[in-house]
Amino acid sequence: MIGSANVPWYKKYSWSRKNFLENYRWIYAPGWSAFIFALRTTIASFLALAIALWLELDSPKWAPMTVWVCARNTSRGETISKAYWRGVGTVFGAIAAVVFVAVFPQQPWLFNITVASFVALCVWCGTCMQSFKAYAMVLSGYTCAIIAFSSINDPHGTFMMAMARTTYILLGVWCDSFVGRFFDVNIDKNARIQLNNNLKFAICETIQSVVNMLSKDEKMVLHSQELLTSVISFDNSIEFRQIEMNGNDHTGDHAHAALFSVTAVLARSMGLSIRMQHFKNVTADFASIIPNVQECLKRILDSIENDHDFNLDQSYLNKLRWECRQHITDSFYKKIDTETPDKGAKQREIVFNDRILFRKLSELLGEIEVTLEEYHKSSHPIKNDHFKFYVSAPLNFDLAWKNGLRTFVAMISASLMWYMTGWNMGGTMVSLTGMGCARFCLFENPAQVTFGWFKGTFWALLAGSILTLYLIPPLGNFESLCMALFIPTMLGGLGIANLKTLPVSASYAAYLPYMLQLDNQVRLNESTFFNNSLALLMGIFFAIASFRIIYPYSPLKTRLHLRQMLLKKMHALASVSFYKRSPRIWLFQTAALLVNMVRQLSGESNIKLIHAYSQGTVAVMMIGLNILRLHSMIDHDVVTEDIKILLRIVLRRISKYSGKYGRTVAVCHAVVKRLREREKNEKNLALRMEIIAAVSCLTVIADSLDKNKAFLDVTHPFLLKEDSVI
Repeated sequence: MIGSANVPWYKKYSWSRKNFLENYRWIYAPGWSAFIFALRTTIASFLALAIALWLELDSPKWAPMTVWVCARNTSRGETISKAYWRGVGTVFGAIAAVVFVAVFPQQPWLFNITVASFVALCVWCGTCMQSFKAYAMVLSGYTCAIIAFSSINDPHGTFMMAMARTTYILLGVWCDSFVGRFFDVNIDKNARIQLNNNLKFAICETIQSVVNMLSKDEKMVLHSQELLTSVISFDNSIEFRQIEMNGNDHTGDHAHAALFSVTAVLARSMGLSIRMQHFKNVTADFASIIPNVQECLKRILDSIENDHDFNLDQSYLNKLRWECRQHITDSFYKKIDTETPDKGAKQREIVFNDRILFRKLSELLGEIEVTLEEYHKSSHPIKNDHFKFYVSAPLNFDLAWKNGLRTFVAMISASLMWYMTGWNMGGTMVSLTGMGCARFCLFENPAQVTFGWFKGTFWALLAGSILTLYLIPPLGNFESLCMALFIPTMLGGLGIANLKTLPVSASYAAYLPYMLQLDNQVRLNESTFFNNSLALLMGIFFAIASFRIIYPYSPLKTRLHLRQMLLKKMHALASVSFYKRSPRIWLFQTAALLVNMVRQLSGESNIKLIHAYSQGTVAVMMIGLNILRLHSMIDHDVVTEDIKILLRIVLRRISKYSGKYGRTVAVCHAVVKRLREREKNEKNLALRMEIIAAVSCLTVIADSLDKNKAFLDVTHPFLLKEDSVI
């Protein structure tokens, strides 16, 4: 402390100064891809504005706004997809606006309520959809509101207003696509390389994880949970890679199928790991085959990493799979030492455990084979391939109702203010309120987005005021206008390309053209500018207030709701009427909830809590897979009726499981004990195989329910014992 007193003052603040400069590095030293993205989007917005002014459209600002709203730096395919669905949503919104204005010509309140209800319905549907289909749905809602409220003073011009609005959007989409073509160098080749590299990484990491888990590395189970999250995130981007790739092959469909198989491999490997930890007594046969499997998987891993042919190793993998089945068959004819009752019972238990492990290892190897086949088809496209792969995402109806109610209340509140004040910009304020609500509902955590959105709007207002009141009035041609707008728009593009400033910059870049109010014959004065700006700020204010007041975001409540969804899905899966669901669909939907859960924990510093949530979600995933297997046994005629009754008892208990009591786990253990006794005296080989499978499933279900009972108790938030506040 004494020595630090003699340190010069400028050295004390050198670290903070350096940190300050580093925070703004995205402005003065951007990456090459960020600079190209900002330049490309700026040129496209100027082109859209130039054409809109040349066509003498009444509101040219919407053309460059479309360019900036569609701008995505993550991939060109994402931009193309968003632009396409923006065009689709605009057309439907324009049609709805014309209909509503025609149906309610002299009923203002009925008109407002109908438009607000339509926007809320679009928000409800958009919340239940995925990707940019959700964006198209919410866009149709606020496009309807913008056109409908803009044509109130001239209802006869509604159709022309709708046509003009559609023209702006399509013009912006076309300009963005046209300019992007000059910057898209080898987009098809690069998309295929990136897709193949991402898929190769996912498969290699999965195979390495399986190799380590077969060595009983408990840390790899946790690593597999993290890998599962990244696999689902990568799966969401395949759609955009497919758009970037020219041709009509089904590379993306095979990549989807490969990733779903990867998900199944991770789930089955974690299930096998649990069984290996649970069954301590096994024969040397199972222990001897593990090194062979690991060696084969390592050779396959090396072949994939070096782009070599792995057909021979895949054939050997299939041979190991059949070897596992042969071990199961041979075990039924293996002579049991019956010198003493205790020794004979222990040996029977060991052999029985071996059968379970061999069966699950065989299923795991079969799933790895499917993964390798789909990877080969994805990396080596086949002509005249008609393969299709699609799985519907889980629907969050609870969040959809909340977002719909927020939107309706916000728009009605803005309408009340409009009628009470008689403000001439009230209709614009109401439509912009709907626009803000529609944009917020696309985010999983609107509370974090609203502040950044308002901050970006404020910066757009500040930049717009300087440009409108000081820089633009002296200008007399379009070239000088582009020079004045170049730096502000480039800053918006660079900010969108920077992940930390994305929410603020997206709002800033989208609303900056609105603040300028550019037109051929009109130049804004101060009163008109502040009138328009106040309408935008009030619209954003009503939208933010609605999302902050009505069902305010709470991390604990959101996590609790996700756990309730998991438990509800598990209950539905255990009920008789839902047993025909595909295991792959179950894996995808629970993995999607796992990704959502991890995102909700992104700001959490307690690593143990994050791991506990991940472990609980993966446990539900494995329980569901085994429930489906039990339903399959009940549905077929291999097992006898008395065994079916036992399995139905277990499923009925699971369908009512709450995590509070240990009855379901006790029932599982009791049924396992009875099935083990039944298997000893059973002569039918096929029935004995099914009994082994049933015991295997019930073992994992009981173990997963017992270890995650606190996570599955949804009557209160899930807190670790050492935590008091999350």
